[in-house]
Amino acid sequence: MTRTPLWRRAAAALAVGALALAGGATAAQAAPTIDFSTTGTLYVHKRLNPQGSLLPGDGLPAVNPPGEALADVDFVVQKIDKIDLRWTHDWDYVRTLAADPSRIEQSWLLSPVTQMTDAAGVAMFSNLEIGAYLVTEKLTPEQVASGLAPAAPFVVTVPMTHPVDLDEWLYDVHVYPKNLQSSVTKTVDDGPRQTYHVGDTIGWTLESRTPVQPTTKFVFKDALVEHLELFEGRVSVVLRGTELEPGTDFTVDADALADDNTLVVRLTDDGLAKLNAYPGNGYIMLMFSTTVVSLPEDGIITNKGAIFPNEGVSETGPGVETPEVTSRFGEIRIVKTDMDDGTLLAGAEFKVFKSDEDAEAYQADPVGQAHRALEAYANGTGELTTTFTTGADGTVRITGLRASNWQDGVYLHGEHDFQHYVVLETKAPDGYELASMTFRGIDVLYDPADPAEMPHADLEIPNAGKAQLPLTGGQIATGVFGLLGALVLAGGVLLVVRARRQGAGA
Repeated sequence: MTRTPLWRRAAAALAVGALALAGGATAAQAAPTIDFSTTGTLYVHKRLNPQGSLLPGDGLPAVNPPGEALADVDFVVQKIDKIDLRWTHDWDYVRTLAADPSRIEQSWLLSPVTQMTDAAGVAMFSNLEIGAYLVTEKLTPEQVASGLAPAAPFVVTVPMTHPVDLDEWLYDVHVYPKNLQSSVTKTVDDGPRQTYHVGDTIGWTLESRTPVQPTTKFVFKDALVEHLELFEGRVSVVLRGTELEPGTDFTVDADALADDNTLVVRLTDDGLAKLNAYPGNGYIMLMFSTTVVSLPEDGIITNKGAIFPNEGVSETGPGVETPEVTSRFGEIRIVKTDMDDGTLLAGAEFKVFKSDEDAEAYQADPVGQAHRALEAYANGTGELTTTFTTGADGTVRITGLRASNWQDGVYLHGEHDFQHYVVLETKAPDGYELASMTFRGIDVLYDPADPAEMPHADLEIPNAGKAQLPLTGGQIATGVFGLLGALVLAGGVLLVVRARRQGAGA
């Protein structure tokens, strides 16, 4: 009758000691049995960006732990009711759960207890019953947006085998879950030689320092706005200055692009191995290009991206986001008038060019060099065109030109850096002379004092009416020839009359 209790006590006494936490280290043997009448305390130490391999630890307080103490972070502790540390096989199962906490079913967990880290970065859970616990870090959306990546959930036992005195149990357990803070920037390349008008490409770059701890996931995500379309074949990932191999080191999620125009680039196992070879040492960048397929009404295209640097940052959330970056487009507003009385003139046609050279090439060969004229929207609507015609009100707006003083996401102060446009009148209104000059140095200006206003340039072009030709080439000539004709006719009549008279008198 006494064999079973004796066997159970022996099993408990010989149980493999409490595991060394989420690292899954082999537990040590503890000779004395656990005192199930007492309680323990769990100290969770929050350290920011520790260098090296910082696993939850061996249970003892660390001396000069690496990283910066982080306050105001919530941790949640839940006892795993399925585990009874009296039994050897349960200790073995704890090790299995520690290696993969996702195996823990929600029904196994008792009520959660939450504590926030103090100024020293420590969350203390006292009066814990003997057992195994799941520890989960809970970050606020603001903390995640700041780049803070939560530690992965882990399993700890209270007590655990003392790491030095192997015949004792440690009831005050200290753990050091690794914690990372990542940041990511985004830049835009819409400068000369690439972006002038709607239909051109814009380059974007997301850049982040490599994680200071090895990671099992690294994902870039960029939800392209409706006015942008990914330029196929222009997606690359660069790690410490070296391009990674598409398909081998990273993949592009075609479904995400098709579903909601979101660019998702994910490192493969090969790519992660290369990333983890340089913890915290260097940068990883996603570089891609988009085509501007349309414009919002204000001409402002704003975009941001995000990274998901480890399993702790859920892809269903916002991730670690970049600041917003902006590309600005505007218009040239032309008013066509009679130079004498200011009458507004319809029917004048214009083209716009990105440089003097392009305008001159077009003038020399309008057919062969027609491609040099920039495309835009006439009055902000309709199809893209290269010809812009003034309406009955004498105006036309050439909409969709990149702002002259806003480039690569920043405001330009010096005019020598501006993008200057050139306007050429290609057809005059009826009854008027064609403008004889080319309108150079036209600046589509963004006004930082009124950032919501579309950048624009105002251009008034007066036209001279056609000069009247001299009368000798017009009405006078007609009168003279009419008079001469009449005289000739009269002379003929006179000759006929005289001839008749002469005949009558014969």
